Amino acid sequence: MSHFARQLNRRVLVFDGAMGTSIHKRTDLTVEKDYWGRENCPEVLVLSRPDVIRDIHRSFLAVGADAVETDTFGANKLVLAEFDLVGETYRINKAAAQIAREACQEFATADKPRFVAGSIGPGTKLITLGNTDWDQMLDSYLEQALGLIDGGVDVLLIETAQDLLQVKCAINACLEALEEKGLSPHDVPIMVQVTIETTGTMLLGTEIAAAACALAPFPILSLGMNCATGPTEMAEHVRYLSKHWDRAISVLPNAGLPVLVEGRTEYPLQPKPFAEAVARFVEQDGVNIVGGCCGTTPEHIAALAALVGERAPASVAKSPARPGCTSLFSVTEFRQETSILNIGERTNASGSRAFKQMLEAEDWDGMVSLARQQVREGSHVIDVNVDYSGRDNPRDMAELIRRFVRQVNAPFMLDSTQPGTIEAGLRCAGGKCIINSANLEDGEERFARMCRLAKRYGAALVLGTIDEDKEEAMARTADRKLAIAQRMYRLAVEKYGLAP
Repeated sequence: MSHFARQLNRRVLVFDGAMGTSIHKRTDLTVEKDYWGRENCPEVLVLSRPDVIRDIHRSFLAVGADAVETDTFGANKLVLAEFDLVGETYRINKAAAQIAREACQEFATADKPRFVAGSIGPGTKLITLGNTDWDQMLDSYLEQALGLIDGGVDVLLIETAQDLLQVKCAINACLEALEEKGLSPHDVPIMVQVTIETTGTMLLGTEIAAAACALAPFPILSLGMNCATGPTEMAEHVRYLSKHWDRAISVLPNAGLPVLVEGRTEYPLQPKPFAEAVARFVEQDGVNIVGGCCGTTPEHIAALAALVGERAPASVAKSPARPGCTSLFSVTEFRQETSILNIGERTNASGSRAFKQMLEAEDWDGMVSLARQQVREGSHVIDVNVDYSGRDNPRDMAELIRRFVRQVNAPFMLDSTQPGTIEAGLRCAGGKCIINSANLEDGEERFARMCRLAKRYGAALVLGTIDEDKEEAMARTADRKLAIAQRMYRLAVEKYGLAP
């Protein structure tokens, strides 16, 4: 267990406030000299003015912050490409982590260690909106994570997330970077913070319950919220996590809802009421990590640190969320109270002539309408099978899921005999999907691949009672079914690490 995680088990940790607000207050910075002519790229300051960034970290550490976030919110390749700085991605992230580490070492004591959180923002392109794809985003975040790890961060913080697919991709990039360095999430934990708008959902319409369900399969230390609103507007969503999320919770609000004053964006919530509101999350909801986002100053963090001090969070009775899957928007529980789990199978090329004809004609709108009709008629989950000889099945699956995700409010069961086709769909679906299916007909190799897909993308997995027996591959008796099921269960859970 990392030193950061051990401290978190003992007491509430206080993070810093707003990097952007602090930078904007500096009147001695010029676009041409300090920003290298790249306006709105504060990340470049870690190379041009490390003294400024170090001073900002020091200002928060001096008032009691336990952790500071690196000046790398937009320091991934996709964002830096807009400033012609892709080649500097690794160097910016490593330098930012080292600057924060130097500041932390100055303030750290045996009784109060200080930590560096590597900030990984949402970027300016989202997969679900079609601005980029999984491979490009993974490569972009991988370079960022490698720089942060080499710079010495204690934790990787995926923050201000607006798209679940972006979060999944960023988590995978962090895991790949850690593996490349011979490390694991036990050594450098991964935190996730989503942004819930005043509408009550993430930007793309995702409810907090759906975010928690979709992200639960991943090896993350905590889930929480930051940005968009002040603490008051977060209360309902914090309460949900308090009752149903089984790991640490972080809350880093803005200093209230932003207002325009003479053309400037200002945040009106003053330090004392801000601190009192956030401290209530610790006292009532058992929140483990607190801090500030936009508009929060050292004065806000000083007031917060004074209130939460060295205390442990309140103990809250948990009611684990029941197993389920999610669309981009909401949760569907596997166990239905008034019905079976109804899986609509008309969007299946193996079983529906109408769907197969639409696929041949590439009538994407018609296929979307067919899926929506199934939801209206009571289907809880939509099965999607595009296996059709002579067509590019992975391309068809990706094309269809990209459209379904935003237009069909139901989770998807991705159905194919080909792992590559399944993966093409998983790379386009932000919610928690179901993979149909895995079995032992071809031995453990294909079974292992399906388990790894479920693990990597946070999906559920259907297991079919079929094994390698040449005489009776498909089990026909209760005893045979049970024996094969037990074998697959042990492999999936004990060998490949899927949750039961």
